[in-house]
Amino acid sequence: MVDQKNLKKFNKIYDETYSDILKFIIIKIQNINDVNDILQETYITFWTLLNKKEIENKNLKSYLIGIALNKIKKHSSLLYKLNTLSLFNLNEKGKELIETIPAEIDIENLIIKEDEWNQIWNYIKSKKDQNIPKIFYLHYKLEIPIKKISEELNKSESYIKNCIYRTLKELSEIFGKGV
Repeated sequence: MVDQKNLKKFNKIYDETYSDILKFIIIKIQNINDVNDILQETYITFWTLLNKKEIENKNLKSYLIGIALNKIKKHSSLLYKLNTLSLFNLNEKGKELIETIPAEIDIENLIIKEDEWNQIWNYIKSKKDQNIPKIFYLHYKLEIPIKKISEELNKSESYIKNCIYRTLKELSEIFGKGV
């Protein structure tokens, strides 16, 4: 049976650290498609540790960042990549597996139909420069200013603005002016 004290502690820590840990993972990860897996693995590991030993309440965000960093390294390792199923393998209907997985990240502030958004988000995630989906998520979903994004990604503000404006122009050409 789950210890109610640990569950309450975990929920409180989760609520207090979620957005910071998510932002950290988005900034550090190479492929935006791995964010949800790493975030989930980070909190599962933390939950397991919380139930095994007493964890002090100070520096919990740093503790979680350390766990997330280890998960990012694991996902980035060549061995991990070789042992995972390719999302570009075809299923029995001839579709790539990546096309059958719904995008869990959406930008709620954009008022467009969900299927149009899925097409747009899939387009953004497929960009060769994986900074572009990071920038869009951080700026439009988490509402982080361009200056802060440039500091976090260690890129110039002009690079961030250029990515946004160039991609928005591309999106309007491909999906229409209403995007």
